[in-house]
Amino acid sequence: MIDRETRALSRDEHTTDQSGLSAPFGSHAPSAIQRFLIGLTRNTILSRGKLRYRMSLLTYRFGKPLDIRRFGACFRIGLHSNLIEYGLLMRPTYNKTELDFLTANLGEGKVAIDIGSNIGLYSQPMALTGAHTVSIDANKAMVDALNFNANATGLKTIDVIHAAVGDTDGMASLRIHADDVAIVNVVEDAEGDVPIRRLDRILAEQGITRVDSLKIDVEGHEDLALAPFLESAEGDMIPDRIVIERVGPDDYPACTAAFERLGYKCVGRTRINSLYQRDAE
Repeated sequence: MIDRETRALSRDEHTTDQSGLSAPFGSHAPSAIQRFLIGLTRNTILSRGKLRYRMSLLTYRFGKPLDIRRFGACFRIGLHSNLIEYGLLMRPTYNKTELDFLTANLGEGKVAIDIGSNIGLYSQPMALTGAHTVSIDANKAMVDALNFNANATGLKTIDVIHAAVGDTDGMASLRIHADDVAIVNVVEDAEGDVPIRRLDRILAEQGITRVDSLKIDVEGHEDLALAPFLESAEGDMIPDRIVIERVGPDDYPACTAAFERLGYKCVGRTRINSLYQRDAE
C-alpha cells in the first residue's frame, strides 16, 4: 500500500447527488467564457500539474457541472474534486498514449477490463471499439457517474460494477487522500460498505471467457487485486496488454513477478503508468 495521509470519505465523496445527473447530457455545455478558459489552457504550461487544477477551478467558478466530449465519449464533470476530470477538461490528449495502446488490441468479440474505472476515462474509449468492457470501481459515486456517461455516449457493451478487487472476498471501507476522489485507498473492514471481490469471480459472473486488454489503477492495491488473478489465469484469460499505475520509478513487486513469469515485456512508460505486452517483439 502507498503510505500517505488519508481520511474517511464524506457522504458527498462516496455518493452522488442525483440532481446533478438528472438533466440530459448537453444541458451543461460550457459557456463562452468557459470555452475561452479551456482553449487558453490547452497545450500550454497552464495544462500541467497544479496550474491545471487551478485553471479547472477557475473554469468551474462560472458554472458546474460541465458536459464535455473527449475521445468520442461523453463526460459530465464537476460533481466531485477529481484529478481525472481536470485532465479531461484541460488536456485533449490526456493519457492518450495509454488509450492508444489498449484500444489497438480491441474490437468486436474482444474483452477489456478497467479496474479502478473512475468516471470512464479508459472504459468508454475501450467500449467504443465494440469490445465488451467490464468496469469496476469501489466508490459508488464513480459508478453512478460512469453509468451516466456511458448511457450518454450510447454504449451497449459496458458493464459497471461496484466493488473493490482483492485477493479474497470480504468488505472494505474507503480512505481519501488530498480531498480527491481519484485518490482513494481500499481498507479491509468487516463493518465497511464496499464489497471486496476476487477478479476471477467477478469475471465468471459476467460470463467472461477471455481478456484482451486490462487497465488497473487502485492506489497501491495492485498486488492484491491483479497478481492473484494472473497467478491462476490460463489461456485466453491472460490479457495481451496491461496498463498499470506505478509508484515512482517502480512497479508493484507481485505484479512484476507475474509479468515476468507470463512473458510480458514493458514496452513503454508514461509519467504515471507502465505499458506491458505479452510476447512483445
